[in-house]
Amino acid sequence: MSIPQDQFKQYLHSSALCKKFLIKDGITSSYFEIETNPGFFRKTGYDIISLKNTFQQIGESLSILKNFDYYQYLICRMLPDIADMNPFKKVFQKVRFMIICSFTKFISLLDFKDYETIKQWNILSNKTLELVAEIVNSYRQGVGFREISNGFKLDHEFCTFFNLNIESIDEELNRYYL
Repeated sequence: MSIPQDQFKQYLHSSALCKKFLIKDGITSSYFEIETNPGFFRKTGYDIISLKNTFQQIGESLSILKNFDYYQYLICRMLPDIADMNPFKKVFQKVRFMIICSFTKFISLLDFKDYETIKQWNILSNKTLELVAEIVNSYRQGVGFREISNGFKLDHEFCTFFNLNIESIDEELNRYYL
């Protein structure tokens, strides 16, 4: 699964449409269901009880997705209030896109019952979740971007796993936020 440049452009132009992706989280319900995100994933659902019998680590995956959904929605709601010149805006756009890509990859892996690769997805997505939480919390606490930017490094393995070309994403962000 490769993320084409046009898909990132589509994301940027629709990024003001804020919605949660999870309809049922599979943690507080026995069913996991997500809403459609055009260009990325379709509305789909899974019976968690049968999945747990096949893939025990599904609980970890669902927990990551629930947290990702919280952060992507929070970021989307914060974006309009952040000045285009504020470097946090570009970072938030990038990490929200990464979250959406992570959702997309997970759903694809689940559809193909590729449980071994989901284990790798869990590891990489959990690292990314920690980074996202740190960035959002730093912003909300008023920490300056320069103070955290040295510690903000995207995991190369994550980018490779999700076929993300961060340089082209950065170029597109620079064009979008002139």
